Amino acid sequence: MLLNLSKIPFTYMWYLRRFCGSPKTVLDLGCGDGELMRTIGEKRWKIIGVDIYDKSLKDAEKTGMYKRLVKGDLVTVCKKLIKQKRVFDLVFCSQAIEHITKKEGEEILKLVEKLAKGRIYFGTPRGFMIQPEVFLGDNPYQHHQSGWSLEDFKTRDYKVYGVGFMPIWSERGLARGSNKLVSLIAGAISYIMSPIVYFLPSLGAGMMAVKDK
Repeated sequence: MLLNLSKIPFTYMWYLRRFCGSPKTVLDLGCGDGELMRTIGEKRWKIIGVDIYDKSLKDAEKTGMYKRLVKGDLVTVCKKLIKQKRVFDLVFCSQAIEHITKKEGEEILKLVEKLAKGRIYFGTPRGFMIQPEVFLGDNPYQHHQSGWSLEDFKTRDYKVYGVGFMPIWSERGLARGSNKLVSLIAGAISYIMSPIVYFLPSLGAGMMAVKDK
């Protein structure tokens, strides 16, 4: 039986599950292969997933989590949904905004205001971070194109929390090395630091930004 991290306090998945709340409708921007939503979501949610990579959408479909999957870039799809007068209890965008340009990302931040009737969530590295080779695979869209600061979200009235202790999860952090023992110890240290990093996001390699409409 696989360990469900969404049920273990202070893990990244646990934070995400808490941020999701209990929505009836969800827009998952940059849904990828759908594994994240399968971990933190519930089948009763009506979820629309959006991604630009065909293989990711095919994998996402296999999870059985999505009512509908849409191929396209985030800006274009969001504009179409607005024209259709669609609104969602939760607009969820995890580890996707850094994969588009800063200009496109800033437009997304404006568009989601019209799509969300409840909560908006963005998760992204703090500052520009080169995408590790292990995550690139054959997906040409996996490269990072922009970096985001705490102020980018705070000035838009988001509450911002930290995740991933910086010395552990930065580009050259201890957990990024090939030594498995060091990575294991580093991961344990990061977990211990998790509650502190949550409230002091300047210590985090990543950030979680939340806004309620």
